[in-house]
Parts: sequence; structure tokens; C-alpha cells
Amino acid sequence: MSNQKIGITSDSSSSLAYAPFKHDVRITRTTIRFGEKQYMDGVDITADSFYDLLEKSDVMPSTAAPSPEEIIGRATELRDEGCTDVIHFPISFALSSYGENLLNLKDDYVEGVNYHVFNPRTGAMIEGYCAHYAEILAKKGYSVEEIFDECEKFVNSSCTYLLVDDLKFLVKGGRLNAASGLIGSLMRIKPILKLDKKGTIDPFEKVRTHAKAIERMFEIIKEDTKDAKEVLFVVQHSQRLEEGQAIKERFEKEFPNCAKATLSTITPTIGCHIGSHVIGMSYIILDNLKEGKDL
Repeated sequence: MSNQKIGITSDSSSSLAYAPFKHDVRITRTTIRFGEKQYMDGVDITADSFYDLLEKSDVMPSTAAPSPEEIIGRATELRDEGCTDVIHFPISFALSSYGENLLNLKDDYVEGVNYHVFNPRTGAMIEGYCAHYAEILAKKGYSVEEIFDECEKFVNSSCTYLLVDDLKFLVKGGRLNAASGLIGSLMRIKPILKLDKKGTIDPFEKVRTHAKAIERMFEIIKEDTKDAKEVLFVVQHSQRLEEGQAIKERFEKEFPNCAKATLSTITPTIGCHIGSHVIGMSYIILDNLKEGKDL
């Protein structure tokens, strides 16, 4: 049992504002820009209103990392509540440089508390689950070092596949060149993207039609998890609630090793970069996690 009192923070990209579980992780808010208008994710704009605006607007949105004031503010709150240590879970360092920059500057940020940064090498709800797992561990008395060790196992036990609806967001973000994006749209190609322990979003397969891509994702995940005894399956969506619910139910019915399946909304911070009408299918293999049963 550690004598440290550890608080956990994460950012808006974690989707923790839409988590299908209760938590006390403090969220550092991302800024979303639509042209000259700015919104703080989860404060000035919610997922429903964001995706409505995204479909109606001709402006491509962008994001800005949590401000120093946001980061310091959440850490200071936890310090004032008696925490000796704070662990921050940003989006994967490979997807945004702010987490790595924060790691290099952390000693200059908050006085009176030991500040740590863990690279979860993921984003969206799996980033959120990683921070939540750290919170579970902290409440059980694990030390910072032990939490880092367990969260590293978490990273190596999880993976996300994304099915995007519109390639223009990937083209804008440099994931596809403009010619590939145009050809893909004309041919109705639906790229399956993979986000795993490398921490990058990479094209995995190109499938014709949305329905075939969904079936292919089930096949891939069944193969990935075939040797696992207990798996938490995480379904994420943007404006595909009914389809997301149906996918969640399939995991529950068709995967014998399904310990639990959850459904949540993709946060606007992530939506800025992958668009709307997205389906995400993730898994967390619980077998090697000491406290995985509590997720």
C-alpha cells in the first residue's frame, strides 16, 4: 500500500465526458475552432451540437491542446485536495506533441505536487479507459510506479479499429493524399484504420461499402482476441447510435470471451480529425491486468 495520494487527469480527447462509467478523472479541456469561432469541448459545445454543426458548416474545424491554465488548474485542484502526485493522460504523443512537451516541462508547471505524464499511445475512449484504470489503481493504493507498470500492460492489451465515413478529414490531416481521397470517395472505399500500441492511426484495410467493412472489423477483432479469456469490447460512434447499439449487442452475443461491452460517443476533439458518422470498435484484453475485473 503506497502512502502517496494520487490524482488522475486526462484531456478532452479521452471521451471521458461521455464515458459509460462513473469516474473522478479531471478533464483538461481542448479548444475547437470553426473559423473565427472557438468552443471549449464539453463546456461550450457538446457532441450532438458539434456533429450537427460539422455537417452544416463548410469550414473544417481544428483543435488546440489544453492550455497551461487548464493543465495547471486541474493539477492545483488535486493538490489542494491533498494529492501528493498527479498523473496526466494525454492523447498519444504520436498524435499530438503537447503531451511530450508537457513531459519535458512538467517540473515548471505545478508547485507542491509531483506531476507525472503517461503516454497511453491511444486516443478517444481507450485513452479514457486507461486513465480510468489508473484511477482504480490509485484508489486501491498502488504507487505511481506500479500504476505506470499496469497502464503499460493496458496499452499492450488494447487496440482500436475505426471506420470513417468521409475521407476529406483524413486528407486534411495528411493521412491520405488528395488523389487517394478523391479516388476512394468515387469508388466508395471505406478505409479501416488501426490505432494500437504504436500510438499512430494507420490505414489497415480498404473495403468496399460500409456494411462489408463492419463485418470485416468483426472478423479482425475475433482473430485478435481468439486466445483471450476475458475481453472488454468498446464501441464508439458519432451519429450512429442505433448501429453502435447493434454492434455492442453482437459482441455480447457472438463473442464467448466478452466480459463486458460498452457504447459511447466519440468526443468532438476526435471528431474534428475523423469526421462524423464514424464507428470505432476496440478491445481491452483483461487477462493480464491485475485489476481488470473492475473496469
